[in-house]
Amino acid sequence: MMIPRPREAAVLGGTVTLHDGLVRHAPDDLRLGEEGYRIDVAPDGAELTAGGPAGRFYGLRTLAALGPEAPLCRITDRPAHVWRGVMLDVARHFMPKDFVLRLIDLLAVHRLNRLHLHLTDDQGWRLQIKRYPRLTEVSGEHYTQEDIREIVSYAADRFVTIVPEIEMPGHAQAAISAYPWLGNHPSRRLPVRDSWGISPHVFNLEEAAIGFCRDVLDEVMDLFPGEYVHLGGDECPPDEWAHSEAALRRIAELGLPGPDAARAWFTSTVGAYVTSRGRRPIHWYDTPGGPPGVTAMTWLDHESGPRAALEGLDVVLAPHTSTYLDYPADAPGPHGRMLSLADVYGFTPPPAPEGATGRILGAQCQLWTEYMPTPEHVEAMAFPRLCAFAEVAWGTAGDYHDFLRRLPPHLESLGVRPGPVIP
Repeated sequence: MMIPRPREAAVLGGTVTLHDGLVRHAPDDLRLGEEGYRIDVAPDGAELTAGGPAGRFYGLRTLAALGPEAPLCRITDRPAHVWRGVMLDVARHFMPKDFVLRLIDLLAVHRLNRLHLHLTDDQGWRLQIKRYPRLTEVSGEHYTQEDIREIVSYAADRFVTIVPEIEMPGHAQAAISAYPWLGNHPSRRLPVRDSWGISPHVFNLEEAAIGFCRDVLDEVMDLFPGEYVHLGGDECPPDEWAHSEAALRRIAELGLPGPDAARAWFTSTVGAYVTSRGRRPIHWYDTPGGPPGVTAMTWLDHESGPRAALEGLDVVLAPHTSTYLDYPADAPGPHGRMLSLADVYGFTPPPAPEGATGRILGAQCQLWTEYMPTPEHVEAMAFPRLCAFAEVAWGTAGDYHDFLRRLPPHLESLGVRPGPVIP
């Protein structure tokens, strides 16, 4: 059976030789949910019922996985989580379009329905913005707007939504390198950052910087039709604001209590613009409290997800100790951390706490590329752990030894070059 396993499967005994004429498509059954489906394999053929187009897509994949000699069975399947995502960082090291398309295929096989592209950071700006051409001129490799339209369309055909991320107001050194007036020292020419860690250089608080963000997001939202737009929002040191007369004056004009409050003001202001365009802003969540209507991507620990839900925020769970696939699987890496295959498979997304029903949308695994310079590196770090995460996200992770038994033929069918498989 193709990973992830279905939620309910009853094998009735016996087999039937399936061909196109023996697969019937029943009318949609909305009770199954948009991504749900039911398969009945009987001696006279198979019947597929779905809750919507995505469910029919997943159901056909499951039928194909049953093989030409399909067992007589009834399968009823639907995901436990609405958001089943993978984040690919293309800012630190650029990943070619062909690899992104291949990754989308691999997500679709695993019924993962979000590809979050981390498009900008201190080390690179990877998306063509026609109003600000120097953004990509200073960074080199990037996606043209035509590339993005192709990626978005390819993904949509496979029921994968692309979620773009434009980092602000921190992780902004590449943008400031292109347009120094975005920074807190406009006369200083910064290079695109060539080392890791958190840059101290952040956007200034002037209306011109906010206008830049709006201009960029206008083009982003025209390219990416999905509901969510990721605005970053994390790891933004306030030091430059604290030592800038212009920033302190602006903070006073805005009535903010001090530099530490400026990040929340910035992300709230830009987030309100995203909302005004009919989209939903999403941020990395590393401090309590967020503007109304924002979705929190909680990465610090397992407890922050339920906590953010109780604050009234929708939540995507991304705790680094269970979902950061850039941590090596077999020994501590440059971060000083490791994340084994068993650790990923053992991640149990918590339900929404009482009083926050429906707030936890799902989970996402991350592929940060500081130490993954090529697609080959990314693929080896992603697999086989992405297979384990897929079952977690679908809601059918169970017996780990059974998972290990099913894994080798599945990896062979994918044609990937996996990293170590360590029980």
